[in-house]
Amino acid sequence: MSIKKNSNQNVNIKYIAKLAGVSHTTVSRALRENSSTNPKTKEKILKIARELNYYPNHIAKGLREKKTRTIGIIFNDLNNPFYTEILTFINEILNEKGYSMIVCTSNYDYEREKKNIITMISKNVDGIIISPIDGKSDNINLLLENNMEAVLIDCLPHFPNMSYVYTDHNKIARIATEYLIKNGHTDILVLTGPYKNSLVNDFIAGHLQILKRYGIQRKKDLIMNADEHSIDSGYNAFKNLLTKNGFNKNIYFSAIITNSDLIAIGIYWVANELRINIPDNYSIVSCDNIKFTNSLTPPLTTVHQPRKRIGSESIRILLYNINNKNKKLIEKIGFEPYIVVRGSVRNIK
Repeated sequence: MSIKKNSNQNVNIKYIAKLAGVSHTTVSRALRENSSTNPKTKEKILKIARELNYYPNHIAKGLREKKTRTIGIIFNDLNNPFYTEILTFINEILNEKGYSMIVCTSNYDYEREKKNIITMISKNVDGIIISPIDGKSDNINLLLENNMEAVLIDCLPHFPNMSYVYTDHNKIARIATEYLIKNGHTDILVLTGPYKNSLVNDFIAGHLQILKRYGIQRKKDLIMNADEHSIDSGYNAFKNLLTKNGFNKNIYFSAIITNSDLIAIGIYWVANELRINIPDNYSIVSCDNIKFTNSLTPPLTTVHQPRKRIGSESIRILLYNINNKNKKLIEKIGFEPYIVVRGSVRNIK
């Protein structure tokens, strides 16, 4: 039977408890996510609450608990599907848990990153998930100094008491480089994003480790960077390399590795424009495995990063620490990258 609200009645937990024939403690527990209330009792309570248009006041709850139920997100680049997919997974979990989020981007700028952190602290967010530019930055120390709950993603921090979730970019480069070598390529161009990102340096170091392991001489001219992790930057960097001095005969390479699928797409654009065949002229291995890499022509061989797991694990750790101040977790989670072989590498052995 449908329940009608008395116009003079203030609908609250006690009123719902009276209608449901249970204690107000049971109602409070039933309205929380993942509560241990008997399923039938919980459904009865939720049905009454829905019919009375009653929703828990998370703002008031937050004031009682000295929490805002708001999470700050600071990512390097929200134009990159790698980050937007992670953000989508985080948002789904926060919605389920009754949290909202404030999202900022640093665009690989230290001052902007610092300003974003200060903004989050001033807004009294309960915690922050951040993809920092550098794992050694004073900006990370700013979080610690202000006792801000935080989890770092896509970064290996140099602070032992920080939780992080990431994929080893050194290993990503090792996987990509070794795959090309096993397909006969020894002259490999490395085209990354900006060097100020610590992950770029990890990536280059991994590439050089594999060259050394196979006794292949390092060629400085074959390591270069784009201005950003973007399609346009990949396009501009690769086109400039090929077109200056008429395809620059002094630089020879048969394959390319890059630390971003977006940069790889920029390379594809240049290849299409200059009528260069991938993989016949140049083979390419990239990183991230964002959604549409399988739709390129040819489909892009890339090293996979588990974006859903990065998002879900980072928010799991953060919410636990927010709600368990006396038994906080310091978790260091590194996911194993793996190569997704498609059609962008030619075997030239």
